[in-house]
Amino acid sequence: MKIRKSMITLIFTLFFACLTPQSVYADEIPVTQEEQQLTPSITLKKTKVSLERGQTKKLKAIVKNTSGKIIWRSSKKRVATVNRKGKVKAKDKGKAIITARIKGTNITARCVVKVKKYITMKVKTTGYCNCSRCAGKWAGAPTASGTRPKQNRTIAVDRNLIKLGTKVQIGDEMYVAEDTGGAIKGKKIDIYYSSHSKAKSHGVQYKKIKVYI
Repeated sequence: MKIRKSMITLIFTLFFACLTPQSVYADEIPVTQEEQQLTPSITLKKTKVSLERGQTKKLKAIVKNTSGKIIWRSSKKRVATVNRKGKVKAKDKGKAIITARIKGTNITARCVVKVKKYITMKVKTTGYCNCSRCAGKWAGAPTASGTRPKQNRTIAVDRNLIKLGTKVQIGDEMYVAEDTGGAIKGKKIDIYYSSHSKAKSHGVQYKKIKVYI
């Protein structure tokens, strides 16, 4: 009799256990390989880019499992802009985050663009001093900035290309654009020396310089 009651109790227990809902968590649900492959994704080949002002860079996006349009956006247009094809243009020194987003989704990829505080250029350099042979009627006069010229500091520039007061690195030396000259046009720089012999010995040299903006 006791055995029969136990069997009946076990049967009822199992029956009600089958009717009780069981908790199943999302992370316990297996995801098929096919479902994983269908998830859209986007990555950028470059996640960090360093540019000089005026330079451009085309960012390449790698998109999988979607034919959706890519929407490009710059966090700081003052620093860098980006067009609808992912072409970035450096505008001014600083950092900007370029975001590529799959249209209609929140799926994104980012690239940090740093615009350098200087631009590089190759120029023709000559030497000059404050004597009459170099400066003519302006011999002994102050620079166009009103300062007294000084060796290892003063250079003459085309102010349409480089503003007066701008710092310019030539080799390991840092100069200041303080002067101008009738023959100094375009990518040409006159480096000031304390004597005519030193200025003459400079001759003509082509240098890659950094102009700090």
